[in-house]
Amino acid sequence: MMHDHNKGGFSLIETMIAMFIMVFALISLAQLMALAIVVNKNQGRDATKATGFAHDKIEELTGLAFTDTTTNVSVSPFSVTASTGLSAGGNLPPTAPAANYSDTLDQFGARTTIPGSIAFTRQWQITNVNATLKQITVAVTSNKSFRSGNGALPVTVSVTLKTQ
Repeated sequence: MMHDHNKGGFSLIETMIAMFIMVFALISLAQLMALAIVVNKNQGRDATKATGFAHDKIEELTGLAFTDTTTNVSVSPFSVTASTGLSAGGNLPPTAPAANYSDTLDQFGARTTIPGSIAFTRQWQITNVNATLKQITVAVTSNKSFRSGNGALPVTVSVTLKTQ
């Protein structure tokens, strides 16, 4: 009697190779999911902090007198040696920060100039809309976040108006 060895099915070796490929793919997918969760959590945390830091700066600037052109709010405590206050000027990212219209913060929101501690950069721009109205725009860049697809760091922008 002859035995037919050409029966359909997979050999043990083929099954083990397929299982190895599937385990490798699942482990890779799990690592990708873990990275996505961490990045999403960090971006959300940084965006929340940046929004709070932008509002803090807006509060500082709107607390100045409408005609104040001497207070330097880029340092703590404020000084009156620089000619800024609510003078028109400053700029926003991606432009480099303008002197006396920017400051840097650590991860907790305290002003710092120590390079390794800088987590956020705040830039603001004052625009005279008319004789009795100023527009204050504050942008906060999260310096330690992952860069977006275009290579730029994430930026949160807040805008307010101040009347005389």
